[in-house]
Amino acid sequence: MTTDHMYKLEVIVMKKRATRVLALALTVIMATALLGACASSGPQSPAGNQGNSSPVQPAKEVVIKYPSFQIGVNSYAPVMEEALKRFNEANAGKYKVEIEEIPGDQAYVDKMKALLSVDQLPDIVFTGGYNLLDLALAKDAVVDLTPYMNEDSNWKDNFSDAALDFNSRDGKIYAVPAQTDLIGYFYNKELFTQAGISPAKTWDEFFSNCEKLSAAGITPLSMDTADSGWVTSLWLMALVGTNGSSGEDFANAMSPTDYNVPEFIDAVTKIQDMYLNYTTSDAVGGAYEAAANNFLTGKTAMIANGPWMISDFEDTTKADAGFAGKVGSAIFPGGGVFDSVPIGYFVCAKDADRQKAAVEFVKYMTSEEVGYLGLDLVGQIPATMKVKVDDNIKSKYPLLADLLDAAKSAEFRFNHNQALWYPNTIDEISAIYPSLAMGQMTPEDFAKKLSDAAKKNLE
Repeated sequence: MTTDHMYKLEVIVMKKRATRVLALALTVIMATALLGACASSGPQSPAGNQGNSSPVQPAKEVVIKYPSFQIGVNSYAPVMEEALKRFNEANAGKYKVEIEEIPGDQAYVDKMKALLSVDQLPDIVFTGGYNLLDLALAKDAVVDLTPYMNEDSNWKDNFSDAALDFNSRDGKIYAVPAQTDLIGYFYNKELFTQAGISPAKTWDEFFSNCEKLSAAGITPLSMDTADSGWVTSLWLMALVGTNGSSGEDFANAMSPTDYNVPEFIDAVTKIQDMYLNYTTSDAVGGAYEAAANNFLTGKTAMIANGPWMISDFEDTTKADAGFAGKVGSAIFPGGGVFDSVPIGYFVCAKDADRQKAAVEFVKYMTSEEVGYLGLDLVGQIPATMKVKVDDNIKSKYPLLADLLDAAKSAEFRFNHNQALWYPNTIDEISAIYPSLAMGQMTPEDFAKKLSDAAKKNLE
């Protein structure tokens, strides 16, 4: 029986006694006051207000359901599992975050868009590199995190001005980044040796390498079309971003609406050639998982991807033992590298308690502790500037150390399209990649389709 129920029962009993034994009224009143004091878990009311007091209930644990695709076979899953465990243990009885598992980043993005359409976004949204922030802001569904960051200068000082600016709108911080995207490509050194090649310095040399790999009976490239065509889009935007200063500018443009520019059309032309001649048959219709598996199993010689994939090379459930020793890393031909801090976590909780809990979780997930955890467990470079790539990390992830070293000489640096383009253009590129891949669409038509999709956002 709860304290509250005991209190109510005693009051009832005392009232009944009072009606039967009027002579003991004074005793009953005194007993009632005494029992009331024992039943209450909080401080006593001031003198003269005892009749208005009520038992103070202990604070309840705030539970947040957090949808996430960083589960299962996702490369970041080990970090999410450990970080969640640590957060919940440290905040036991106060806050608790429970994962709602959504396998696949595209399924996650689709669900967030569906929830947004009915004004039911969860308390916390992780963008996963996609530009979900502006969609949510258009619905007035995002909490301004500026006051929270101003109250905690240690948290704010974790990030560069550029990182916070990219996560801000109209001078207000709405999202907080968790990672830095430094992306080049990985190659199979054993297959390169068989073909007698080394990483290309120019795109002409790159396509010459593809020819030599093909002649040796080796499929050169992992590619895809589904779920935004992540791997293919990295090749695409690397081709754009290394095409002079104008190409670099286009690759860094926020929400472009005109894709009918020479640098983009030239890059699409090369992507079509790659689809038709240098990739696997399952690239058309395939998602990232298929492209990754083809590289991990030695079916392809190159894949464009970030350092978070490095942990997969050691995972014997995904690749053969010793595969990691066969892999090399390189920046893109023409001296290009993806080097950006994407849009990160944002908060949608309106209830004060849930909002505070959500902010605390975001603060933890973007902290030095979790930043180093991600670096140590999966080789992911954190957004916080306070985490350093120490000797432990360099010895554990030599590929990451090589990429960081090679990136120092990069002439061109750019962001990836998922972070920059209108969401509907990301959807459109997935829809039209197959037609391009099968030679059913010209590069010019491809650029026009994207332009038409982007301009719908201006209507």
